[in-house]
Amino acid sequence: MSSTAFCRDALRKEILNFTKGKDLKQNWKIEKKVIYNNKEYPNVKGHKCDDDSGMWKMGTEISKDVNGGYYMIHYTVCGGVVTWNAEMKFNSKMTCIGGYMNYFTGASQFMKGKEMCDDYLKPFLQEKEEYITSDQGFKFITK
Repeated sequence: MSSTAFCRDALRKEILNFTKGKDLKQNWKIEKKVIYNNKEYPNVKGHKCDDDSGMWKMGTEISKDVNGGYYMIHYTVCGGVVTWNAEMKFNSKMTCIGGYMNYFTGASQFMKGKEMCDDYLKPFLQEKEEYITSDQGFKFITK
């Protein structure tokens, strides 16, 4: 199975399991806030944290876009502020069609869907058997 197919199938399964019984016809997002030094911060680029050295846990947002696809943004903390680590775009079937990686050097790099899955998303999804769960801090939010 290709990495693109693996990522598509894994994310669809995770999202369907997490949203079981929820109304997906309305605008929604799945969110896990970034945690820095054991304190939650909003997934808002530029939001200032208490200090600039410490332990962080990545925040995540998955949402429908206006074109019928989806996007996922991973958030982190760098230099005492919330910023993005990776932004991925998916089509309506949850196949990654591309995205950007933030290398924290002042420039980001565009990656095609297969490259994004090979280099970032597949290894990330393989870390845990279940990624999107309430126990992991994820919440379902209607907009």
